[in-house]
Amino acid sequence: MFPVSVRDGKGGSDYYAHGDWNAVCYECGRKKKGSTLRRHWQGYYVCPEHWEPRQPQDFVRGTEDVQIPPWTQAMPADVFVPFMEPQLLGANGDFFVTENGDFILLNPELSNGES
Repeated sequence: MFPVSVRDGKGGSDYYAHGDWNAVCYECGRKKKGSTLRRHWQGYYVCPEHWEPRQPQDFVRGTEDVQIPPWTQAMPADVFVPFMEPQLLGANGDFFVTENGDFILLNPELSNGES
């Protein structure tokens, strides 16, 4: 059987084909025969001109990226060095005053009252 002409108000897919049926393209909405449509990778059926293969980058798998260093060590404990501020030194430089207000003699020989 031959396709019915468009003059009769029917489209190009409105003809009898044994074992075939009319279907609509998901992309353009045109009526086609089911045997001419192709299944898209997303699961719906489209015209051959709207069919596209799946992007190959969809199948790329990453490799494991191990970010653990081969060895580690703990940080050493902090070492605090005492610091004497110049304004806390005595006039002769023979003693200084701590933050607690304690006097510390720097020259113990002068503690006997000798000058």
